Amino acid sequence: FSAIDFINSAYSASNDERKEDFVSSLISELQLHVQDVHAVLEDTSQQVIGNMPKIVRDMDNLRQEGFTLQRKMREIQLEIAQVQDSGSCLANLERLDTLKTKLQIAKQGLQESDGWGRLTSELEDLLERNDIVGGCEKLGILQRSLVAQQNLPGQNEREMQVEEAKNKLEALASPQVVKCFSTGDTTEATKYVGMFEAMDRLPQLKQYYRTVQKTELLTHWQEIVDLAENSTDLRFFLREFYHHLLEHFQKQAKWCSVVFGQHDELVVAMLVDTLTNLQPTREGAITNILKRQDAKLEAIEEFSAANQFFGLALQKYINMDALQKDQLAALSRSIYDYFQIFIIQYGAIEQNTLSAQLVNLGVANQVVALETVRNLGNCNAKVLQAATNALQRCESITQNCAIGPLVAVLNLFFREYLDKYKKAQKQLDATRNVPNVNFLQICTTLLQYLGDFIVHVNTFEEEVATKILATYEQMCRQESSSFQYKVLRKQDVNELRKMKNIINDTPGENSWSIFGGLLEVVKPICAEIHDTTLASVFAPIEQHLRHIEPIDVASTSTDLPDYSFAPQEYITQVGQYLMTLPQHLEPFLLSPSDTLRRALEIADEKYSTSSTCGDVLLALIADECCALYMEKIYKIVTLTNTGAKQLATDIEYLASVFDELLGLKLGSQIQQVAILLRASPEKYLNLSAGCDPKLVTTIRQMRNIISSE
Repeated sequence: FSAIDFINSAYSASNDERKEDFVSSLISELQLHVQDVHAVLEDTSQQVIGNMPKIVRDMDNLRQEGFTLQRKMREIQLEIAQVQDSGSCLANLERLDTLKTKLQIAKQGLQESDGWGRLTSELEDLLERNDIVGGCEKLGILQRSLVAQQNLPGQNEREMQVEEAKNKLEALASPQVVKCFSTGDTTEATKYVGMFEAMDRLPQLKQYYRTVQKTELLTHWQEIVDLAENSTDLRFFLREFYHHLLEHFQKQAKWCSVVFGQHDELVVAMLVDTLTNLQPTREGAITNILKRQDAKLEAIEEFSAANQFFGLALQKYINMDALQKDQLAALSRSIYDYFQIFIIQYGAIEQNTLSAQLVNLGVANQVVALETVRNLGNCNAKVLQAATNALQRCESITQNCAIGPLVAVLNLFFREYLDKYKKAQKQLDATRNVPNVNFLQICTTLLQYLGDFIVHVNTFEEEVATKILATYEQMCRQESSSFQYKVLRKQDVNELRKMKNIINDTPGENSWSIFGGLLEVVKPICAEIHDTTLASVFAPIEQHLRHIEPIDVASTSTDLPDYSFAPQEYITQVGQYLMTLPQHLEPFLLSPSDTLRRALEIADEKYSTSSTCGDVLLALIADECCALYMEKIYKIVTLTNTGAKQLATDIEYLASVFDELLGLKLGSQIQQVAILLRASPEKYLNLSAGCDPKLVTTIRQMRNIISSE
C-alpha cells in the first residue's frame, strides 16, 4: 500500500481547491483507520495467545485416546483367536449334554418299567371297587408311564393294556354317563367330560350323548305318530313333532355350551342322526295318513309347510358360520330329501284334483246348445282359477321343483276343458238347420268365450314361464347346503332345461310356448265354430239358390231387348237377405272385442289382415254365394238366348247388390259367365277372349252355340 498514491488519486478525483485542508483531513482519516486496524490485530493476537494452552491440552487428550483404542483392538483380536481355538471344546460339551439327556430318559424309562406292573395292579383294584374317579387318575399316570417307555421293548403290549383299561373304565362309567345325560345333570356331565377327555375318549362320550338324545326323541316321535293315527285330524302331527324338536334343540344347545364348551356341531349331528333314523319314517307315516285322507293335496301342503317352517326356524338358532358345508348339507338332506317321494307324486295327485274339479263344473251335463255355451262362459274363470291355484300349490308344496310335471298336467287339464267347447260346437252344428233367430248370436258368443279363454291362457302362460325361468336359474346355482327343496331327478332337470329353451325361443306377444300344444286343439275348434257360424248365415242364401231354373221361352221372344228382363224372385230374395246382413252382423262383428277377434284370427288368417271383422265375414259369405251360384249354373243343361239373358240379368243384379250395398265385387268367374251369357252367337268367340277356357266351353255348350274353330 502506497500512501502517496492513495492521496494523489483521492485528490485528483476531488474538486476541492483547498489542497492543504483536503490533504490534512484525508491524512487524519487515514490515521484513524490505521489505529483501528492495529487495535483489531492486537485483540486477535491476545485471543490466540490465550487459547494456545487449551489447544495443546486437547491434542494431548486425542493422543491418549488413540493409544487406548489401539490397545483395546489388540485385546479383542486376542479374544477372537481364543474363541476360534475353543470351538471343538463347545462341540464336545454339546455332545456330552445330549448323552446326559438320553441317559436320564433311559433311567426314567427303566424306573417306569419297574413300576408298570404295580400301576396296572393298582388300576385293576380300583376298577374292581368301581372307583371311577381313582381309576381315571391312575389311568392318567399309566398313560404318562406309557409315553416314558415309548422306545423300550414291549410297547405294543403296554398300549393294548392301556386300551383295555380305557374300555373297562368306559364300560364302568357308561351307566352313570347315560343317567346324567338323561337327567340333564350339568355337574356330573362336566365331571365325565373331564374324565373322558383325559382318556382321549371324548368322541365316544359325545356319541353317548347323541344316542341318549336320539332315543328320547324317537320315543316322543312314536308317541306322536300313534296319537295321530287315532285322531280325527291327522295333518298336524309332523308340525307338532318339529315344534318339540325345536324346543329340544334350544334347550340342548344351552346345555352343551356349558358341558362341552361348544354345541353347534354336536347338537346338529344329534338332529341329523335323529331325523334319519325315525321309526316309522316320516314318508311312511305320511303315506299311511294320506291313505285315510280325501283332501290329499291339502294334507301334503301342510306337511310341506311343516318342513319349510322347521328349516327356516332352525336357521335362526344355528350359527351357520360355525358349521362346515358338508355338515349343513347333511342337515338340509335330513329335513328335505325324504319329501322327494311326494314331490314326484305331486303331479299325479294334482291331475286327479283338477279332473275332479272339471267334473264338478258340470259342463258336459247340458243337452241344449245354448245352455252349454252359457255354462262355458261361466266356467272359463273357474277353470283358470283352478289352474292358478294349482300353480300356487306347486310353489307352496314343492317350491316349484315339480313345475315341469305340473305343466304337463295343466296341458292335459286345458285339453279336457277344450273338449267341452268341441262338444258345444257339435251341438250347434246339429241344430243349425233348426230356425232360431239367436243362432248367430249363440255362435258368436261361443267364439268370444273361446277367445277369452285363449287370451287368459296366454296371460297365465307368461306367469308360468316366469316361474320356470326363476326355478331353472335357482337350480343352476343351488348348493347342497341350502335349506330348500332341490330338483334331484335327472329327468326333471332335463325337462326344466327343455322348457327354458322353448320359452327363450318364443318369438313374442300372443305366441305360444309351453302350452304350444293347445294351439293344435284350439285352431280346429275355432275353425269349426266359425264354419258353423258361416253356414248358419249362409243357409237362407242356399235355400233361395235352390230355386234357380232356366226360363223356357218361345223362339219368337229371343229378340226381346235387354230392358225387358227383370231379376227373378230367387235372386231378389238373395239380394234382400244380403242387404239385411250388415244390420244383423253389426252388434257382433263390426266392433268385436279383443277376445272375439283373437278367436276369429285363429279360425281364419284373413281376419288378421283386416281392421273390420265384419268385412271379412261378408267377403267369405260373398265367396260362398258366388261358388254356390256357379255350382247351380253348371248344373243347367241347356239355355235359350232368352234364358241366357235372364240369367245374365240375375247375375248383374247380384253384382249391383254386392257393389252398392256391401262394397264387394263378384268373383271373376261369375263375371265372365255374365259376359258369355250376354254375348251373341256371332260375337261369342271374340267376347270370350281372356275368359276361362273351360268356362267358355261350358257356356257355349249350354247355349248350343256352334263352335267356329
